[in-house]
Amino acid sequence: MSRTVEGRFRIELDFDLCQGHGVCAGEAPEIFAVAENRLGYAKVRLLDPAPGPDLHAGLLDAVRYCPNRVIRIVKLEE
Repeated sequence: MSRTVEGRFRIELDFDLCQGHGVCAGEAPEIFAVAENRLGYAKVRLLDPAPGPDLHAGLLDAVRYCPNRVIRIVKLEE
């Protein structure tokens, strides 16, 4: 099983469905952070939209373990 994302990609987050559990920030703190928004509840922030290969394993774990499945890796055409 590859622990890197091959080719170009972008990270998509569904901010409407995010409940701010923070699993992604725990798995990949260089890529995600959790902060309260202006309404007073937690939401995820994307810190690094194009992480290098050394961070891909954490990114893949963040996608895999997100309780609400709101993080996606979208492959871009070369």
